Amino acid sequence: MQAIVSLVDELVPGLLLRGDASVALVCTTRPKYLVFNKQARQPACVVEFGPAERLVRVDGILSELHPRFPGGIARPLCCTSWRNGTYVQIQEGLAGMPWFRLSDGLASPADWRAMLDRAVAAMLRLHGATRDVPAWSGRVLAGVELRRQARLCNRDDSALSDRVRERILTWSHELDAAGPMPSCWQHGDFSLNNLLVAEETVSVIDFDEFGGTLVPLHDAFGLALSVPLSQNGCPLSPADAVAQCVESARQDEAVHPAHLPGLLMHHLLWRINQCDGLDRRAALRHILLGWVADLADRPETFLSSFGR
Repeated sequence: MQAIVSLVDELVPGLLLRGDASVALVCTTRPKYLVFNKQARQPACVVEFGPAERLVRVDGILSELHPRFPGGIARPLCCTSWRNGTYVQIQEGLAGMPWFRLSDGLASPADWRAMLDRAVAAMLRLHGATRDVPAWSGRVLAGVELRRQARLCNRDDSALSDRVRERILTWSHELDAAGPMPSCWQHGDFSLNNLLVAEETVSVIDFDEFGGTLVPLHDAFGLALSVPLSQNGCPLSPADAVAQCVESARQDEAVHPAHLPGLLMHHLLWRINQCDGLDRRAALRHILLGWVADLADRPETFLSSFGR
């Protein structure tokens, strides 16, 4: 781990204070190194290694978003070639803890709703910052996008039932009738797992899937469905979580309630397609396919709070 400290000293001189720095390795899909100054609770920086294309892209995204959402988006510090074609990206550390370290204190539905309200506020602020970048806003034909994700998901004609395909056809035509919908690039993986919660701030991390879709409410549905996926004994039902996370975003993105089933179906199919071919996501893909069937059979399972 001392090599990581030496790397930071070389590439970002002066960031680490004199004295022993410590390093923690976070083993997620893409390992990250958190570097702490002595006795500090907040990391001074986060170090990641990877291919140039991905890290340069993420660095550019953070460069645009951090000035528009300081404290909620990490400031990029360095992105450069390192060894044998590998790149290294260093970004500032953010305050806060992963939500699951706080979940033991979420004893009641009111506690969960309060946390989700803070997460929604961070999401809306992120979207406001995104809209400030002209290239990241536009209009999308959501019905076309829904049918495209359905074709990708059902490429072997076995993943989706006849009932699901009927619903997709009906809901995509309803989205067609709405015409091009205004929206902005979505985070793509806006979930409890990608938030850091501090006393006064909620920060957003992991921008690898940023801009993967422009379809409205993708992030709001992702946040809501991360609640039942959390497996931490949350007392909120999927419909409760959707109601808590989607209404403010629905108003912010000017979405009519009648279009929620189609947009939720798009979200689920998009995520299923992101799981394709990845063994580590096989269990998630199975859950999402079950939710697709539930949505087609009983939309109220997720959307009972919204009249059509």
